[in-house]
Amino acid sequence: MDLFDRFAGADSWHTRRLLEYAGALSEEKLDRPLNGTIAVFGWCEPDKNLREILERIVQTTEVWTAALTGGDPPKLEGGPAADRTPQALLARFNNADAEFNRFLSDVRNRGAWDDTFVDALCEPSETFTFGGMFAHVMTFNAYRRLTALDALRQLGANVEGVGCPMEYESSVAPWRTEEVGSGK
Repeated sequence: MDLFDRFAGADSWHTRRLLEYAGALSEEKLDRPLNGTIAVFGWCEPDKNLREILERIVQTTEVWTAALTGGDPPKLEGGPAADRTPQALLARFNNADAEFNRFLSDVRNRGAWDDTFVDALCEPSETFTFGGMFAHVMTFNAYRRLTALDALRQLGANVEGVGCPMEYESSVAPWRTEEVGSGK
């Protein structure tokens, strides 16, 4: 695995796990106000509950995928409740994440991290490098994933791990079993 595989893989793996853990919580717990919410960006309200944090992670992937591929962006506010359940968020995430990673795997394979693209979804349109956009997504998703992990624990969910990329690597690393079997 290279660094893209590790970061993108850990982001996807941890996000799926968070959504699966959230699926075991009641609607009341998903919507219970969190203590100490932080406004990360000046252009949007802080996430007030676990559902909003998880939805923001999914929307981030959906929006950037749409920007990269020229697709339609998701509706960011006021979507139907059925689209905001942990199960629906997981399905939405899986769809967007597959396309996001397919697109950026091609960028990686071409060594095009410094190439630019125009994000026509911004008003006004903005130009970003693929590498800068990917670093942006990983940075803010990591913050949200760790916040969601803490919220899950506070809400009584039995979660494993601490959200570290090494947990992902360990879960998919074929050399781990080879090393154990060979005595290395």
